[in-house]
Amino acid sequence: MTEWITTSDGTRIAYHEVGAGTPPILFVHGIYGNRLGFGFQEQYFSSTHRCVAVDLRGNGDSDKPNEPYSMAQYADDVAEVIDHLGLGRTVLVGHSMGGQVVISVAERHPDLVAAVASLDSPSNIPGWQDRFHGPFDHLMTFDGPYRETVRSFLSAAYLPTDNPEWVAGLEERLAGIPDHVIVRAWQAMSAYSPTESLRRMKCPYLYIDSGQPDIDLDRIRELCPQLAVGKTVGAGHKALQDVPDQINAMLNRFIQHADGIAAEMIRTGGVFQYNFPKA
Repeated sequence: MTEWITTSDGTRIAYHEVGAGTPPILFVHGIYGNRLGFGFQEQYFSSTHRCVAVDLRGNGDSDKPNEPYSMAQYADDVAEVIDHLGLGRTVLVGHSMGGQVVISVAERHPDLVAAVASLDSPSNIPGWQDRFHGPFDHLMTFDGPYRETVRSFLSAAYLPTDNPEWVAGLEERLAGIPDHVIVRAWQAMSAYSPTESLRRMKCPYLYIDSGQPDIDLDRIRELCPQLAVGKTVGAGHKALQDVPDQINAMLNRFIQHADGIAAEMIRTGGVFQYNFPKA
């Protein structure tokens, strides 16, 4: 069931929740997405964890104010949802741009975050703008061909292993998004550099890679030595839906043993040798 909170600036943020148990898990979607993309994860985790999924401002059932958006604002909205629901220390899971949001929450509101997982989030790599957004930024203004630009950018972001039906449906999904959200969400993502968030983030961190080219995970580890890395097989950017069993297994292991995994990553410089306790 969809519910809403009203944030301190008067924006209504939509969310839903299922399940019970600790630690709670909060899911954050990517750019131009919505909270409905985590169904396989909610089904898997809701028997043992309280699961919450949010629509970022401008998306889904949340308000869509025509004003500048920022990663800090997205992060503060998520923090207000956590506070409103009394979740306490929460595991944050972000897909694509949602990976930016969750590390920003961890930087700005560390007392609310138990651990963070980013799923195929190239924008979590320092310097990502030059490689991914740079050729497009000058077109992403209200005077420019922003819809065509987004279409080209997102099409290029998908991998050969992505489901062709999902890629083919891109046009229809973008058609339902207001013009001002297309531009302002892009500007928020493009303006954000993850460097300081990664440097200041001290909680356990998992990055799940689906094979995006030019992903410099070593650069993340320089800033965030507790980084653990997982990799999917036979999946693309939409691994949440294409290989949910792989995603869920990695998330589950990470959530169960996050502190031990983080300590081992720091001790070994990223060479995984942690001996899991027997169940």
